Amino acid sequence: MTHYFDATAPYAQGRLETADNHSLYWERCGAPGGLPLIFLHGGPGSGCAPKHRQWFDPERFDVVLLDQRGAGRSTPHCELAGNTTQALITDIERLREHLGIEAWIVVGPSWGSTLSLAYAQTHPGRVSGLVVEGIFLGSPDELAWMHGPGGVRSVFPDAWQDFIAPVPEALHDDQRAVMDWCFEQMKQEIAEGCPDLAPLSDPNASLSTLRRSTLYRWTEYEDRLSYLEHSPEAVRDALRAKGADFVAAHSLIEAHYFTNGCFLEPGQLLANAGRLDGIPMHILQSRYDMVCPARSAFRLAKACPHAGFHLVPVNGHGMTETTQPYLNAIMDDLANRLG
Repeated sequence: MTHYFDATAPYAQGRLETADNHSLYWERCGAPGGLPLIFLHGGPGSGCAPKHRQWFDPERFDVVLLDQRGAGRSTPHCELAGNTTQALITDIERLREHLGIEAWIVVGPSWGSTLSLAYAQTHPGRVSGLVVEGIFLGSPDELAWMHGPGGVRSVFPDAWQDFIAPVPEALHDDQRAVMDWCFEQMKQEIAEGCPDLAPLSDPNASLSTLRRSTLYRWTEYEDRLSYLEHSPEAVRDALRAKGADFVAAHSLIEAHYFTNGCFLEPGQLLANAGRLDGIPMHILQSRYDMVCPARSAFRLAKACPHAGFHLVPVNGHGMTETTQPYLNAIMDDLANRLG
């Protein structure tokens, strides 16, 4: 028995034009006139997918999906100019005004949790409910966990070795140097038209061939950490289905944000947590999340004692069939409270 909702098609879609030449794709699905909700995708850079429409009851919620700057169907694809957390917050607020929504539930997993918290702290009066999952606070220790010594590489040494192999050995224990090196390689790949990523469309392409691409290795590494069981071959097949454009945007934009500290002050989201006191709020976290360790969720829960806190005992970073019943219960609670 699936806990997901039946797939639905958008009942409205459009583009939001910005003053600095971004064109942002948005769509609405579910119940026109229902409880308004915006879903903020992860990455940053991953874009929205049809599966996200199945996470929310289409008979109760009017769901808005937005592809953030440079991601998904938004253009220019992979654009970094003007791509900051503050710009994304402005985009979300302009979209709310454009759609004529007074206030909405804000839902975000992973990087989406970061952006959801930052938006809600900036515009608390426009947030009727807040649901964050796989908590990422954009802090230096979280970034060090991914690419620094003593972090997740101790749990996934094989994935780390495949990721780090082409990086000069002298940089391996300096997480900032690793990110900077990868970011420069990615920008060069993009400028050259991503030739090393092109083989992704070939079902016979070997992992060694694909790993010539830093864009590929960056996203492959994260995806191998994201599930309790996800082999390199399974990751390759999943990324082939998503396509080279997805991999390029996810890797490049994520590296752009990470090398800029996610455009947040250290500790900013916890320091401003008091601004969320009046918002019905839920925190959802999986114990075995190896991308966004549970300690960040516990820190957020301590800073937001009014929030509901749900710990999924056996799940990784990716939202799955295991996390969906928890999300359904959270959304039912919010719907009943906001009714």
